[in-house]
Amino acid sequence: MNDALAFEGVSVGVSAAGVRRLLLDGVSLAIPERGLLGIVGPNGSGKTTLLRTALGLTPLASGRVLLRGRALKDWPAREFARHIGYVAQQGASHWDLSVNEMLRLNAPTLSAELVERCELAPLLSRRFATLSGGEKARVSVARALAHDPALLLADEPAAHLDIPHHHRLMAMLRETAAQRAVVVVLHDLHVASAWCERLALFSGGRLLAHGAPAEVLTPGLLSAAYGAPIASHEVGALRFFTGVPGQ
Repeated sequence: MNDALAFEGVSVGVSAAGVRRLLLDGVSLAIPERGLLGIVGPNGSGKTTLLRTALGLTPLASGRVLLRGRALKDWPAREFARHIGYVAQQGASHWDLSVNEMLRLNAPTLSAELVERCELAPLLSRRFATLSGGEKARVSVARALAHDPALLLADEPAAHLDIPHHHRLMAMLRETAAQRAVVVVLHDLHVASAWCERLALFSGGRLLAHGAPAEVLTPGLLSAAYGAPIASHEVGALRFFTGVPGQ
């Protein structure tokens, strides 16, 4: 299987008050063409910067990013946009559009399969601004998928949802990942453990671990990443974590 996206020795820096700080520090990570990869780690660890770098929005200090084996700088903008979809933390519309109108901004015709998978039929005629948080999240994912991209990037798309809607959205992303690469930034380790096929753990701009959830979400690695003692507990098939700052 080829890689949908690859980071090769990527560093990204920012300067403030004459001090240079690395937001990403020598990150190498290959993401295959299909599957759900979760990006986890404490606040300020580089998770959102990683997605912005993949979108070509952040200049590199060193290294390179490849989309389907081709450096980002070599992609014409229109062609690049056809291959990638993006879901921001908070879905928003700058115009008073219906859901149907929003989705058609990305594709002239709507896939019936996409409408069914994202449960959009009752929402198409409604204005986006009138939707609930869970409904907006589903529409935002559908909008990012409307043009059938090879890669979907999502930055905490369920951050403001309650637990049932959070898991419902993750189930939809897991189903979507059977057909393409899906990379999602997650704050909740319980959700990451339950839904992601693979995880990448970041801390201080560095990739600490990458692999199956059981390999990455160990007390030792998590304690090192979050700078606090963290314990893992199993209840049946579920895993829970205690001591995680902010959870």
